[in-house]
Amino acid sequence: MRQHPEAALTVIRMATAAVFTEHGFQKIFTLGLPGVTEAFTRAGVPLPLLTAPLSAVLELAGGLLLLLGLASRPLAGTLAALVIVTRLPGLLAGGPVGWTQLEVPWLLLCGSLAVLLGGPGLTVGTGPRGAHPAEPAGARRRARPTSRRTP
Repeated sequence: MRQHPEAALTVIRMATAAVFTEHGFQKIFTLGLPGVTEAFTRAGVPLPLLTAPLSAVLELAGGLLLLLGLASRPLAGTLAALVIVTRLPGLLAGGPVGWTQLEVPWLLLCGSLAVLLGGPGLTVGTGPRGAHPAEPAGARRRARPTSRRTP
């Protein structure tokens, strides 16, 4: 069976982007920024008045751009940092933390890091890195120059 790392990275990127986009949409249009700010304040997220709207916009816009494969590596790094900044304070605050509270942030962090380290995979308007258009059979063979030796 052939391996397709570019396709695998594409699946990871698109799944991660879809979840970020949905979370950003939810923060802006369902919960509202005041509700997100209040939740960030309770969770101990630093500078909640700044991080709540920044998080919402970054998740929505960044998720959409990541979905298209635009600026994937910088966005993935930024989104990974966002997950750490918004989730770590709540974890460090103590109290019992169950897997159900960690599974989505963990997957978002891992998906973002996979794109940051491995690249975006296949993106809009491009094929795999290094792909060449179909070439006729034998086109890569180079003709050997004939040498003319004179005695």
